[in-house]
Amino acid sequence: MKRIPFSQVLKNASIDIRREYDRLYGMFCLQKLADGTGNSVTLRDSCAANFIILPFRGTCVSLDDFDDFYGYSFEKIPADFNLEYLISFCEYSYNLAVYNQGVGYGMSLFGLSQPMQFYVQQVMKVIDTVGYMANSQDGITDFVPKDQAAISAAEVVDPALSYRIIEYKHHSMKGNLERKKATLIALADKLEAKRAKLKQVNGSLESDLFYLLNNVNVRHNNADQGGKNYIHFVADMKDGDIEQWYDDIYQMCLLAFLELDHLERKERVKQLKEDIQKNG
Repeated sequence: MKRIPFSQVLKNASIDIRREYDRLYGMFCLQKLADGTGNSVTLRDSCAANFIILPFRGTCVSLDDFDDFYGYSFEKIPADFNLEYLISFCEYSYNLAVYNQGVGYGMSLFGLSQPMQFYVQQVMKVIDTVGYMANSQDGITDFVPKDQAAISAAEVVDPALSYRIIEYKHHSMKGNLERKKATLIALADKLEAKRAKLKQVNGSLESDLFYLLNNVNVRHNNADQGGKNYIHFVADMKDGDIEQWYDDIYQMCLLAFLELDHLERKERVKQLKEDIQKNG
């Protein structure tokens, strides 16, 4: 049998999301580690013991209370497993572990710091492998699909808006028309101030984008019968169709931000050309 180089074996291996989940669940919830004080605990046990240090705990008084309040329940062998289940577990365990990297069981500085750091790194490796990336704000990290257009657009807007651009791709947004609409309104408000410039660089995009924003139940209520902006055809649309239009508008907003960024770059290039021609 012909030997396959180790590097090629790794390169050709398909991503087994169930195996990745089993690894992470085992590391975080099942594997017992000595904490340096004679106790044998899991990483989750350590996070539970140090629950009070978590900045996002709200009014919850324990990790079990937190899980019950927010509906977190992960199983060793999930009955209904998919990529979203894996991502949800990664978000849950990562946000707990990242605040426990410098502490151990019962706030001890010995024992579990290194395993906790290793776990945080492992989650990030898995997230990168499945094509996702971290999106953090206010001390909380979500994981969203890598989208080059979204990343590029997020780089040219203010930080508060960049988070919303990336957040739109989060799995929890799927089917949530109100949250998607709120993001589109925020993007539209930012673009409104630059509408004249957008029309200058891409008149067709400007016309189509603002038509959709004003007529597909985003900036105006086009579904309320009797309202001045009511549109019968839009009101009769199924939620799935509306969501598809929202997703299209989102992509058009990204393109608009990139077009505007290119316009500013184009003006700088024009100035550079003039300077070179003038000064040789």
